Amino acid sequence: MTLVDPVNIRPQQQPPLPISSSWEEYIIEDMVVVSGRRLLLTDVKHKSVLLVDSQEGGVLSTVSVPCAPYGMCMVDAARAAVALPDDKRLQYVHVNGDSLTLGKVVPMGGHVWGVNVLGDRLVVTYTEPPAVEVVTHRFDNKSADRELFEQPLYVTVSRDRVFVSDFIKNTITMLSDQLQLLATFRQPDLLKWPRGIISLNDDQLLVCGWSHNIVLLQPSSGRMSAILERKDGVECPAALAFCHHSRTLDITPFFTTNSIKRYKLH
Repeated sequence: MTLVDPVNIRPQQQPPLPISSSWEEYIIEDMVVVSGRRLLLTDVKHKSVLLVDSQEGGVLSTVSVPCAPYGMCMVDAARAAVALPDDKRLQYVHVNGDSLTLGKVVPMGGHVWGVNVLGDRLVVTYTEPPAVEVVTHRFDNKSADRELFEQPLYVTVSRDRVFVSDFIKNTITMLSDQLQLLATFRQPDLLKWPRGIISLNDDQLLVCGWSHNIVLLQPSSGRMSAILERKDGVECPAALAFCHHSRTLDITPFFTTNSIKRYKLH
């Protein structure tokens, strides 16, 4: 997707996508686009991973995991890595058509929360101890020689750069693919308690702010702009996913819900 002009962007709210299953409500912590017709969700309330029809909202498949799942990413077209902080491990989940099955489990070196793909490796965040790690290369407060992180939650990758949201410090930290500190972005009057973060294109990110907004960040300039606010129906956003094909932005709050907020980006 080409660069979005935050001055002219006007997201158009669409009818919400209901999540239809025998469960009445969910707490969706993260979600990713599997294909044009499928979304993968982590549900904290039921300790489950859900595969959802992104057109109708029906739950196609569900797998239970040992503890509450948080961050998640697609490792390839048929496999996701899911963070299980309480168990200090990653759980692989296989996507076979409309079915989910559990794969291998990988022990991690702390309370792993966020996960994403960096080339052929995984990059993860830990909330305890606060750190970011790529395979065996860890970047923590000792590496930075200062308290850079307090509660790093989610991580995304764009053009071989790693971006981490810190819920307590109200920061987005940019690291190189070798986990060298490149920049820290902070604008507390606009972005507070950032959570979910995704790459929109090579030089723009979308960040969930518990200040009831979705913020567009351009790393090259450090500019931040709110493209969606509470008046647009955004409240305590926790997770977001963007389908480049349909230009659909999906957002879920961090409280019990039975639907996904949906917007078109033009």
